[in-house]
Amino acid sequence: MSVISMQKMLIAGMQEEQDAVLKDLQRRRLFHLTKVEEENLSAPEVRERIQKAEKQAQLADSALKLLDEVAPASGGMFASLKGGTELNAGEWQARAEKREEAAQLATSLLEKQKGIADAASRAARCQVLLEGLVPWEGLGMPLNTSETERCRVLIGALPGVWSEETLREAFHEAMPDFDSYEVEFLQGDSTQTPLVLLCLKEDAGAVEEFLRKKGFARPILVSDKTPEQAEEDLRFEKDAAVTEGEELKAAIRAAASGRDSLRFLYDDSLLEISRLQALGKAGEGSRSFFLSGFVPKAKAEDIKKSLEEKYTVSVTLTDPDPEETVPIALHNNRFSAPTESVVESYGLPGEGEVDPTGIMAIFYYFLFGLMLSDAGYGLLMIVGCAIVLKKFPKMSRSMKQMMTMFFWCGVSTFIWGLLFGGFFGDVIDVVAHTFFGVPQDVQVFKPLWFAPLEKPMKLLVYSFLFGVIHLFVGLAIKGYQLLKQKRVMDFIGSVLSWFLLLIGLILMLLPSDLFASISGSPIAIPAPIQSAAKILALVGAVGLLLFAAWDRKNFGLRLALGAYELYGITGWLSDVLSYSRLLALGLATSVIASVINSMAAMFGSGVMGVILFIIIFLVGHTLNMAINLLGAYVHTNRLQYVEFFGKFYDGGGEAYEPLTTENTKYYHMEEV
Repeated sequence: MSVISMQKMLIAGMQEEQDAVLKDLQRRRLFHLTKVEEENLSAPEVRERIQKAEKQAQLADSALKLLDEVAPASGGMFASLKGGTELNAGEWQARAEKREEAAQLATSLLEKQKGIADAASRAARCQVLLEGLVPWEGLGMPLNTSETERCRVLIGALPGVWSEETLREAFHEAMPDFDSYEVEFLQGDSTQTPLVLLCLKEDAGAVEEFLRKKGFARPILVSDKTPEQAEEDLRFEKDAAVTEGEELKAAIRAAASGRDSLRFLYDDSLLEISRLQALGKAGEGSRSFFLSGFVPKAKAEDIKKSLEEKYTVSVTLTDPDPEETVPIALHNNRFSAPTESVVESYGLPGEGEVDPTGIMAIFYYFLFGLMLSDAGYGLLMIVGCAIVLKKFPKMSRSMKQMMTMFFWCGVSTFIWGLLFGGFFGDVIDVVAHTFFGVPQDVQVFKPLWFAPLEKPMKLLVYSFLFGVIHLFVGLAIKGYQLLKQKRVMDFIGSVLSWFLLLIGLILMLLPSDLFASISGSPIAIPAPIQSAAKILALVGAVGLLLFAAWDRKNFGLRLALGAYELYGITGWLSDVLSYSRLLALGLATSVIASVINSMAAMFGSGVMGVILFIIIFLVGHTLNMAINLLGAYVHTNRLQYVEFFGKFYDGGGEAYEPLTTENTKYYHMEEV
């Protein structure tokens, strides 16, 4: 439970070694780069190199997505947990020398992708035209026939259903004197009626105007060939396009052996982008460069010695100035380190704050297990996380932390399940009663402590007790921070006074009728202690009034602010009540699990009953575990962020983000 001490490092060297030094620092994964005060590197060639690297990364990523689509790589659903292939510096450099070949492969694959898209577009166009020619099958003349020596030929379709009679009536209504035409109807449907109409050329204008108003539409394809001939050409063109697309896909599949080179191109481009962007924070002279940053104090001398031995550089180490912003890196043991991500998501410790991870981890696992509180679910979490951690040792740091955190949460859940007598709800008792003839009044799996379903108010009281302890620890950490900063008056006004007031009020509450109505029985407190409790509460209240704003010179304002601080007792009450969610979620898990078991046992002890029991059990408990595991995770985080951290923690520290090779996806470079 600590924040790693940092030292400031300034590196000065020759420009020709600049890239090599950056690569070295990147492999060490310890140098947090900061901006040098001098003029920064912003040469056009650097920007061009960044753009080139970004383009190559994008090119490789697009080519890999294409390969995954056309020629998926084997690996299964857990492939992402395996982590990248580890390469030493020599292997990495050997592969880096073939980057241009990989870039050419990516370009070639993406050109083939464009060819596939073009072929698919042509095939789709042919299919649309083929479907559009179906109504004109049997036309018996070219589709572009427009006239004879004396007549105009009109080929098209009218919307809806038409017949010779309805067409004649429409002509008569619009053109009473017109009857010099011939019409032939082709095979239509309810949406359109295709037809061929012949009329004298002198009547063509009026007839075309009439048909236009009725929605007359020409064929989708106008050709000097008959529909059957046009269909034959279109089928040939479509087949050729499909064949071309398949050949291009086959060529892409044949190039799948280059997938690894594309993956390396992507990763190496990311590292190059990171190095080049770092140059934006570097300083430069006519022939020199300067790098400024922070490194862990324990590693600083080793880094300095190694750099000065390998390169023509000068490395200077200094302690950070008091007003300087120092990046924050956390260091915790194997038990608490998995919960660092919880702290980081809220905010890293700010100036004068301690790392709360170690203490928070204890409460995190404790409260999570209490909310889920089923030994069966906990056992599944323990076994599942242990298998994943064992089978995939190279998974990413964040994934490993999460798996380890849920492993310990599973241990806590298992213990609470044994204490409360929950193993997949009451499945042991249900199975014993349903399939083995054990009498209903015999309890097979008994809780080591008590069953929350039988004594919910007892669990509620303990939930409040755990909440008070959680909050008091948070307040105590605040007191420690204030004393460490030698802010004694703030400690008295903001911590000690609250402890006195709250402890006094709690001791006054325990023997009261209100507490007895909640817990079922009052707690006997000797009269002298009750009197002392009143004194404690009074002293605490007076302390808040007088010292909560002790630095205010105006006494009236000091009292007003103290009274406002005293009003914060309502916030404490709200915080304690928030821990009733421990009861709610714990009961929800047990109740739903018991209902699932009861439903599964409804079908009796026969063969079909056993089969249905297993199906309902597996489906029901899978859903119940998923829902309540999510609920326990969300509400455990909330109790840390709102109630616990709210008592002492502000966060806001700058994250320690060293130059690293860990941001790659497929390959990892061995650390120096």
